[in-house]
Amino acid sequence: MLIGIMSDSHDNFRGIKEALGVFSKRDVKLVLHAGDVIGSGNAYLFDGYGIPVRLVYGNNDGDRVGLSRYFERFGGEYLGDFGELEVDGLRIAMLHGTEEPLVRAVVTSGLYDVVVRGHTHVAEVRREGRTLVVNPGEIWGHLTGVRSVAIMDTSTTEVEIVELGRCETFREILQK
Repeated sequence: MLIGIMSDSHDNFRGIKEALGVFSKRDVKLVLHAGDVIGSGNAYLFDGYGIPVRLVYGNNDGDRVGLSRYFERFGGEYLGDFGELEVDGLRIAMLHGTEEPLVRAVVTSGLYDVVVRGHTHVAEVRREGRTLVVNPGEIWGHLTGVRSVAIMDTSTTEVEIVELGRCETFREILQK
């Protein structure tokens, strides 16, 4: 089964739609969002894809009640600040990653096959012991200049970082 992984969308409506289009074309069966959706209206972007969404809160997600309520309308479920789920026999932990010591503790605990995180806006796939760590990068794009998502095959735990395109960073915009 293919899982689409995204994070740090920061109200980038076009980026979210583009990511969901990629996931739909690739026949992704589940989307994991590692936080910083921002506005509850983003939930409407997920309507019509028929792909369940599991999310955790990020440090910039303010209206948690609204986010949870709106995402429920479209098959989404917020798992809190930390989420655990089992998919095809894989134990997956999800957290935004605001606190690096907490991320390290979850990764090194050995309790999870996969740890999905965000916050840094930088795409990364690495193994630490038997645990696979996946950060899909950012949908927003203005921090790193690269908008990206990840797609993981649960049968092999192979992860592909899919670049959605480049955009101007804050620094580039401010230097004009």
